[in-house]
Amino acid sequence: MRGYVSALLAMLITLLLIASINQVPTRLYGTPEGASAGNGSRIASIENLLGVKSPEQSEEKSEIRNATSDLSRFYPWLNSSSREASLRNVSFNLSQEYSNMSYPSQPPGSNSSGTGILTEPESIDLRRNGFRREDTERIVMTVSGAAHTAYLRGGVYATYLNGTWYRLNETPVTENRGVLPLPIAEHTKVSDNIMVVLASPIIADNLLTALYTEEVSAPGDLRYYDESHLFGTSGIVWNYSFKTVHYIFPDTVLEGAKTTASTRYLQTPNVSEMVLELARNITAGIEGDYLKAMAIESYLRTHYEFDMNAPPAPEGIDPLEWFLFHSKRGVCIDFNTAFVVLARLNGIPARLVTGYLIKETPAEQAVHPIQAHAWAEVPFEGIGWVTFDATAPAGGQGNGTVGVSESQKPKNQSLTGPDFDILIEPNPVVTEVNKSFQVYVTVIPHGLREVNGCEPELSVKISMGELYSVSSTIAPNITKPFRMKGIPEPGTYHPTVKVALSYCGTVSGTKSETFTVIVRGGKFSLKAKPENLTLATGELGGVRIYVTGEGYFGRVNLDVEYPGRYRLLKESGIPDFESDLLLTAPSRPGDYTIKITGTSDDTAVVLQVPLRVLGRTRTRITDYPTEILKNQPFWVNGTVTDENGGPVDGPVYVTLNESKDSPGVVVGRGASVNGRFSVECSVPPGLPLGNYQIVAHFKGNDYYLPSNSDPEVIVRDRTAIKIEERVVTKTGEFELGGKLVDSIGNGVPNATIEVSLDESFHINVTTDSAGVFTAPLLLEMPGEHHVLISYGGGRYYLGAEAAVNITAVELNVTVPDRWIIGRNITINGSILGVDSGSVSLSTPMGRFTSVLEEGRFNFTVPVNVSPGIYNVFFTYEDVLLESIPVTLASPTNITVEFGEMREGENATIAVRLVDAFGNPVPGMVVILNLFGNHSARTDMNGTALFTVRPSESGRQGASAVFEGDEFYLPSTAEFEVSVARRPPYALILAGLIILPAGVLVYRRKEDIAALRIGIASALKGLEKRRYAPILHPDRRPPVYGEGEKITVTSDVPVELFVDGKPAGTGNRFELVLPRGVHELLAKGEKVRGWARVWVVDYREEIMRLYDRCFLELARRKGLGGKDLAPEELAHRLRGEYDWRDLKTVTYLFEVARYSLYPVGRREFMEFYRSLSRLVGGDCYGED
Repeated sequence: MRGYVSALLAMLITLLLIASINQVPTRLYGTPEGASAGNGSRIASIENLLGVKSPEQSEEKSEIRNATSDLSRFYPWLNSSSREASLRNVSFNLSQEYSNMSYPSQPPGSNSSGTGILTEPESIDLRRNGFRREDTERIVMTVSGAAHTAYLRGGVYATYLNGTWYRLNETPVTENRGVLPLPIAEHTKVSDNIMVVLASPIIADNLLTALYTEEVSAPGDLRYYDESHLFGTSGIVWNYSFKTVHYIFPDTVLEGAKTTASTRYLQTPNVSEMVLELARNITAGIEGDYLKAMAIESYLRTHYEFDMNAPPAPEGIDPLEWFLFHSKRGVCIDFNTAFVVLARLNGIPARLVTGYLIKETPAEQAVHPIQAHAWAEVPFEGIGWVTFDATAPAGGQGNGTVGVSESQKPKNQSLTGPDFDILIEPNPVVTEVNKSFQVYVTVIPHGLREVNGCEPELSVKISMGELYSVSSTIAPNITKPFRMKGIPEPGTYHPTVKVALSYCGTVSGTKSETFTVIVRGGKFSLKAKPENLTLATGELGGVRIYVTGEGYFGRVNLDVEYPGRYRLLKESGIPDFESDLLLTAPSRPGDYTIKITGTSDDTAVVLQVPLRVLGRTRTRITDYPTEILKNQPFWVNGTVTDENGGPVDGPVYVTLNESKDSPGVVVGRGASVNGRFSVECSVPPGLPLGNYQIVAHFKGNDYYLPSNSDPEVIVRDRTAIKIEERVVTKTGEFELGGKLVDSIGNGVPNATIEVSLDESFHINVTTDSAGVFTAPLLLEMPGEHHVLISYGGGRYYLGAEAAVNITAVELNVTVPDRWIIGRNITINGSILGVDSGSVSLSTPMGRFTSVLEEGRFNFTVPVNVSPGIYNVFFTYEDVLLESIPVTLASPTNITVEFGEMREGENATIAVRLVDAFGNPVPGMVVILNLFGNHSARTDMNGTALFTVRPSESGRQGASAVFEGDEFYLPSTAEFEVSVARRPPYALILAGLIILPAGVLVYRRKEDIAALRIGIASALKGLEKRRYAPILHPDRRPPVYGEGEKITVTSDVPVELFVDGKPAGTGNRFELVLPRGVHELLAKGEKVRGWARVWVVDYREEIMRLYDRCFLELARRKGLGGKDLAPEELAHRLRGEYDWRDLKTVTYLFEVARYSLYPVGRREFMEFYRSLSRLVGGDCYGED
């Protein structure tokens, strides 16, 4: 009997202790399972509340660790001890359409599709090339008004090390206007007003603008980076506009341009000798910084291949050298990285720029990911930054050339005249009487080349009157010795070296040089001034002879041998003396020798004075075009004759001169052979059009003087109208854009263009300084329209015509303003003006395509992304038809949590509001109808707390109501509460008094043991309830990036400890913690709370969770995990798991592992939610 009494007393005290505790919620209420409770609500029952595991418990001590309470839906991190707790089991009373939803990660009004604009990552690793994109369908943005703009800039990079580009660091200023340069060089300028509409927002990043953007209009504060000419935003931008200026410089200005001094853009990595040698060779012999940069650009475009699938550089090989010397294939960033480094090695400052390459058109255009691009910029004095793009054309190397067909060329081109130098060593030669000597001859050619299939041949002849003559062939640039026999008399002699140039045995021309031989041995010496003489035929000339005795005073007689008329003014004298020799040149051109001999007693001294007689010539142009077209060869034919009409051979060149006194521009070179020449000519690209004199110049040769002929010609150019062959656009106002270009692609300014629409509407427009024109057209009716564009030509330009067919289409569709998440939206419509083709609808859920059937289409779109306002785009054959804003609204779910209520005592009721994905909805007003009407706003966890004081006991009906807003649908949860009477405190007190007495009466050991068991059981229950879910990190799961602010709230005032260290007291805490896992402990007056947060690098965390959870899932299914490629692994699992989740996990893992795309919280949350649904639980459960 006493045993029963002891057990009864133990049970009584245990029940009393439990009843006195009311610190944590003990029940959850909503709507009974399966019953309707408004929009998306249900009852959530509670089982085994004490099964929530304390962090201090071991796995062995947790007896009911798998019985995790539904409190996890209010405080999801509470189920972290149970890997088996499945997100799949968190059910809502919603349709099956929710089974494939992707969870959102952004607040209403922002995008969660993970496809935001890539503008400027901190660095670009060439081994993980983000520009190898093949997405040609998805629309990144639409751009309109870009008539002169091809490059939209988002990032500027200055430093290249170890295969990685690093962003230019600079401090911005708050400004929406750019600082434009003031070019001092000759130029014109054009401007564009550009509008950009984004499919996904730019969030706190750089806007895409042109190089010299004058002003930007965008929401929020703008940052301007002066050095890189970029604009950034600190907020969320969906669309913006900007005005940009483009400067256009003549080729002649650019060709002479010098780069600015800038050490910032001259940094080079440690490169091999091969790279240095390549940099030197590309620019060898080129003068001018601009021309060197052009040479580097041209070399890369013509020697390397564009390949989207080019293999990345292996480990240990720099990507630059891999591209230049091994793969020789790559994408834009490979080409332009090479350009920047090679330019810098040549002392040319350059930088890398990234962004998008778009069409130069004023019309609205869609821009796709494949248009992401990289290029280079170089700064020049008085000009500013100039864009260079070394990317080879897609589809092969850009090594095509523009040539002339063989039928256009004359059958026999003029032979090239002698263009070489003659080097003779030693000069003078000093020798003795009758002693042989040796001279060395070298012929140095300048640009000799094959003509008509014949190689150039050189021959040498050395002669000195009747004394000797030596002949031989000679190779270019090879020094050849010649042995000369001795001269019998002392004196000064001038032998002649004559070199002849021949092609297949036909002499093209000759060139002569003399050298001096001094023979010592006489008693006196003779010298002449000048030492040699050149006269035209019949011209008078003279030589002064100096006779010096050098201690000899005998009389010296002078004698002259000369084939023409002459007079010696003093025939003899005593040294030292001088005498003048006057003479008339012979009537025939050629080389002559004036021999002067001085005799005295038995001594004779000889002095030779070389005389070259040049014949006068006449050059006549006999055949030439009176009108010359640029970029097209033409021929000039003529004759060169002497005074008597005889033929004269030698080099001829042709120039175009603005006037007789101007120097002229060389347009062709050739030679006169047998007195005739035919010179192939072409107009240089930079020569302005206009009236010129075409001048044929006979350069002269060894024996004939130059002459020229100068008839007048006009230089004109062909034109072409560049325009798309077929245009598809929507009905209404349309700007047809085009460009009038000359033969080399330069724009023709200030030209009148006539545009005719359907032969009924005509308009004249004028090209701007870049040759661009826009014609405003009104396409009133859907269907085909024919447009004829014509240019009638001008004084110096030929006319041109082009035709284009425009298909005008009209979208006929009704799109609901509000789309409900979890439901399919059906859209039916038609395209007027066409019967076939395909229509695409770009939404935040993806891109959908419908094939037209008799002009009609339909779409069924599952709505499964976060609430917000989005732009959806309709396109026909990739032509944007309309952009329509729609609101995505989410159903909501209300769950109510409360503890036991007693009459007259305060009670706390927690109402939690979540969206269709189970995510908390913060900042919303919830109304509680219980003992009056109460309202409260949900916190970051979606929870609104109410304090009520029941006035009477019994069962009471209640409801929690959310009235909804723009992004969230209303919902209601109806429930009942049971209010207990006041506790019988007198009975409790009596029990406490009786208990000791009972212990004194029944003191048997077994009775005391039973009492101890009862008390221990009660204390054990209290220990399990030691930690209450009062701490609420502001994220679910509580995972944060490095440097991000962590906000933690508490239901009651507490002292917070982080990793055992005090962090403050209160209800709200803001923390910034280092990378790692951190434990938070809250100590209140009557309660303790515990939570855990993770601080990670999002990119590495995605890769870690993939290895830890997803590959573990694959192993459980008998797959090799890491032995399979991610895509192959996803396809193996496709039959058992949701394909959308598999694609999301695989895609974002590959983005994190292999791409340059910035990985942030948005990408992490999409990855985490899909992964959690796949593995059926929380991957942080065992961390």
